[in-house]
Amino acid sequence: MARLEHFAIYAADLEALKDFYIRVMGMKVARVGDGNPPGGYFLADDHGGAIEIIARPADHANANQRWVCHLAFWVDDVFGKKAELERLGIRFETDTAADDSNIKTCFFHDPEGNRCQLVWRSRPLVD
Repeated sequence: MARLEHFAIYAADLEALKDFYIRVMGMKVARVGDGNPPGGYFLADDHGGAIEIIARPADHANANQRWVCHLAFWVDDVFGKKAELERLGIRFETDTAADDSNIKTCFFHDPEGNRCQLVWRSRPLVD
């Protein structure tokens, strides 16, 4: 079976997006990107989840193109983390939250417009 290693997303402002995921989501720089095109960062959480942020090339065919539906971040307390992020000025979608005994979730967007999810599940996706 293949194991998910990371998601990669483009950034118009590489440093600002890196700083957002470090400051807001508590991720850490795991590696400075060395791919093609050069420039970027691999950011990781404490549980092996990673994202790669790549500088969007100037000649990118569609500067508004998004390649990821959303990035999901598992947290112990979805609505506690939501309140924390709101204090930092993050705005959340108002009609997509779920709050029941099996799943708690809400959505926001990062500075580049990528959709992000905070999620807690009573049972992990993978046992």
